[in-house]
Formats: sequence, C-alpha cells, structure tokens
Amino acid sequence: MDITRGNDGVTHLKLGPVERWVAGFVVTLLLGASAYIFMSITGNLEKQAQGLSSQTAQIGEIKTQQAVTNAQLQTLSQQLSDIPSLTRQMAELKVQTDRNTQDIHELQQVRHLK
Repeated sequence: MDITRGNDGVTHLKLGPVERWVAGFVVTLLLGASAYIFMSITGNLEKQAQGLSSQTAQIGEIKTQQAVTNAQLQTLSQQLSDIPSLTRQMAELKVQTDRNTQDIHELQQVRHLK
C-alpha cells in the first residue's frame, strides 16, 4: 500500500493485489450483512402485518360474539321484568283452583244428600 501526495495537494492511495482482495472481501461482507439486516427487518414487518391481520379478524369475531351476548341479555332482562306479573297470575290461578276444588267438594256433598 502506497500513499503519495500529489503536486495539487491531493493524497493518492495505491493498493496492492492482496489489499485489493481484502478490501473486496470487506465490501462484500458489509453488503451481505446489510442485505441480511434488510431481509430480517422485512421479515419481521411481514410477521407483524400478519399478526395485526389476525388480531383484526379476532376483534371482528369478538364484536359479533358481544352483539349476540347483548341481544341475549336484553331478552333475559325482558323475561325477568315479567316475573312480577307471572307471580300475580300464579297466585290468581291458585285462588281459582282452590275455589274450584271447594265448589267440587260442595257439589259432591250435595249429591250425597239427595
């Protein structure tokens, strides 16, 4: 390797054959490392995009499930709001059944008297 200064003040570097091979190897190594890093980053970005797509699909499914759950809860709330009226109707039916049973018993007693 020779370094010479020219008349114009510019320094000139001359490489021998072995040094050229070493410089070529270093440049090739740097290019290969930069390509590997680029491919690694690109691969990670693709994985991230696929993960994001998968999460988006899962969120859509969760939204659908939440809508179904909300509809079911609304139906249950409506059914539960009817419980007081059902209790009242059952009490009325119980009273009516007791009256009917008593009337039947009285009719049976009247029959036996005849």
